[in-house]
Amino acid sequence: MPSEVSSVYDRHFRFIEMFFRQIQQRFKMSPSEFLFVISFLVNFVIGKIVHSLSPDEEVYNYYTNKKNVLNQVFVKNGWFWTTANIVLFYGIVLYKEKSSAIRINIAKGAVIRYVLATVWWIFFTQWFFGLPIMDKVFVYTGGSCVIEKETHPGQSRFLHLFEAAGEEVGNKLSSTSITSYHCRRIKGSWEGGHDPSGHVFLLIHSSLYLFLEVSPYWVSYSHFKASLSKLRKEVVKPVSLGEKFSSFIKYSVANPPIVVAKLITLWWFMLLMTNIYFHSLGEKLVGLVFGYIGVVGIYYVPRIVEKQKQQ
Repeated sequence: MPSEVSSVYDRHFRFIEMFFRQIQQRFKMSPSEFLFVISFLVNFVIGKIVHSLSPDEEVYNYYTNKKNVLNQVFVKNGWFWTTANIVLFYGIVLYKEKSSAIRINIAKGAVIRYVLATVWWIFFTQWFFGLPIMDKVFVYTGGSCVIEKETHPGQSRFLHLFEAAGEEVGNKLSSTSITSYHCRRIKGSWEGGHDPSGHVFLLIHSSLYLFLEVSPYWVSYSHFKASLSKLRKEVVKPVSLGEKFSSFIKYSVANPPIVVAKLITLWWFMLLMTNIYFHSLGEKLVGLVFGYIGVVGIYYVPRIVEKQKQQ
């Protein structure tokens, strides 16, 4: 009996080993990278299960309030924090690198990938030859921004957007030329269309970008775990806040991926909260797909092209 169980384990292990070998050969993805990339699909499924099984009294909590600190300070300024972390990370990496030629090469690649990632973020959430992609999806599926005709003075400076390309519907004004950002500013509402989740897009796009930038600099999981444990012990020592901050900076400089890893952890957690409490299934799926698209174009398409050139 034990030999039969051992045989089953061996067979399954060989299957998993062969699977990851195929992934690595086709897409140049390590097992850890593959698992991280698909973790957002797992996050999506967990969020759906928790939302479906949670009783009503548990659905309404701190994270369902969009004014919670994590959402207002971090998620709404997500690309700023992503940018700040990657600048800090590469600042440390370049400072520690002795060769000027290698520094230039690292900096050039990092800047190009950051610009591409930022452009994709702008296209989806801010501007894409007019409305951003997320708003175009909403408008093309029959949506528009709607406000009451009786508006308060703060809305008056945006009304030209409705007068230029809008229409009257009863006692309301409707426009398909105003962005979701300005619609919120005038206290209007998106009505009638499919509203892709900008939060899901941002958190997946930022997390994948940060991970793929930092992963080449991991020494090993055991080294990272030991460094994190050492940092935790230093920070919780009964010393002053200034000394704790100094310890954090010291270990961050020695292990630059640690800072980025903490932000990725926060993004993954906030994505789970979004998957549990906000948006419809379809809206989150669209945000998820577009979150993957930019990273695929920046990181995996060049890998596939390079692989084909080598064959």
